[in-house]
Amino acid sequence: MVLPKQSKDKKLVWVRADILSQISRIANREGKTITTFVNEVLEQSVRAYDMKLTLTEVIDLYMLTRMSREGGNLTIHRDVVKYLISKVYHSNREELMQIFHDTGAWFGKYMLARMGSENLVEHLRQILYVSIWDVNEVYVDKSGNVISIRCVAPQLSAEETELLASYVEGMLYSIGLKQIEREVIRGIIMVKVEGEGVSG
Repeated sequence: MVLPKQSKDKKLVWVRADILSQISRIANREGKTITTFVNEVLEQSVRAYDMKLTLTEVIDLYMLTRMSREGGNLTIHRDVVKYLISKVYHSNREELMQIFHDTGAWFGKYMLARMGSENLVEHLRQILYVSIWDVNEVYVDKSGNVISIRCVAPQLSAEETELLASYVEGMLYSIGLKQIEREVIRGIIMVKVEGEGVSG
């Protein structure tokens, strides 16, 4: 078979028949030509990889963020949160800690119902990142049935960090992970948990 001569600014790309069929279906649904649709998809793919993200990470983060918002999490400026905590923490510390713990536990059960235990553990880092406010970095390492978690948020006060730790602990407990180590200092939360459903 002789292929048509290509212009300098175009390339021939081989696509699996099943994928092409799905592309055609979606393009028709969106009222676009296959060429237009494919170029849009590739353009957004390049954007994602330029941001040092894979398409899987982008989609997972979107879905988890959506589930988080549907589960009741809101985006509030940290100055508002800081002000409210400063008014309540010292006079009602234990009650506030319990509220954060219970809220984390409810959210953990909610995510468990939405995702199942296996997916929940697998996506634990992303879930913590999108669901806890003002955290800069979340690290999750698995070894056997033990998970080590570190949440880093240097801008948080000691009081905010304690409340955030209580929220995280409630979430982890509600999905069947038992805490075996805990260290909380201003801006840093480090916990180790274990559970039967965890594998390295």
